[in-house]
Amino acid sequence: MKVKNFFFLILIIAVVIIFLGFQECTKITQHPEKLFNKNDKNDNSTIEQNYDKVYIAFLGLDKTEERIHTLGSFRTDTIMIFSVDLDDKVIKILSIPRDTYVDIPGFHKDKINAAYTYGGMGEKGYDLSLKTISNFLGIKVSYYISMDMETIPEIVDSIGGVPLDVEIDIHTHGANLNKGYQILDGQKVYQYVRWRYDPMGDINRVKRQQKFIIAFLNHLKSKTKDVSTYINLYNAFKGKLYTNFDYEQILALIYVIKDISPNSIEKFAVPGEFYHQNGISYWKPDMQKLQEVIQNFTK
Repeated sequence: MKVKNFFFLILIIAVVIIFLGFQECTKITQHPEKLFNKNDKNDNSTIEQNYDKVYIAFLGLDKTEERIHTLGSFRTDTIMIFSVDLDDKVIKILSIPRDTYVDIPGFHKDKINAAYTYGGMGEKGYDLSLKTISNFLGIKVSYYISMDMETIPEIVDSIGGVPLDVEIDIHTHGANLNKGYQILDGQKVYQYVRWRYDPMGDINRVKRQQKFIIAFLNHLKSKTKDVSTYINLYNAFKGKLYTNFDYEQILALIYVIKDISPNSIEKFAVPGEFYHQNGISYWKPDMQKLQEVIQNFTK
């Protein structure tokens, strides 16, 4: 089912006005910053906050039936921080390798992806993850969007796959990908974003995940006239996303980012080096270089 962009936009605006009223719509479109940082009203944190920007943690969970039965817990295997400038309409991504060695408030130094487990998983796990990330970066990250990484195949298949230039042959640890530009189905994408068995391990995986995000958004943007694609995507996501955003905030974010080109999104990653302690491998952040990254990420 296809319609013109203008008609689709009018339809969305009409529905929003009916449900929220004109005054609420004005707040969403003209003053989106007023809808965010509600979570900070009772926050005693000394971290400086910029209310023109919203910092969102994307947390991909390594939740599988096998892991639940063998370990009884799971972690935030993918950690990306999105900076959304509500005034200038600019998006940036900062990836934090899952093995980054950090202080976890109330516990001790460990891999940053363990904060979710230390918090007790669920809402308390997300709270501790956001606190750990905020303390580590010196940025107030108040919001999260999370999903089980095993849902990636269904999500990708719902939009007909994603065109992607695979940079290397990947034929180990259950992956079967040939180098070159191709349309990857959901299972192939899952292999691409999860594979970490080259010398740089999770560091190169972070780059692949960022590359996939841009490819996914570009492909989605190319289908803005195809309503059925968005219906399929909604059904694929339905009930599988965890977030502390409310409905108005989600609408405001959609309004702010709808015209942003995915190719304009700047990408960053926490710099550092591999570090081994007691037979465990960590990513030890270079704090001096990280401050330079943070300056560019937040400006």
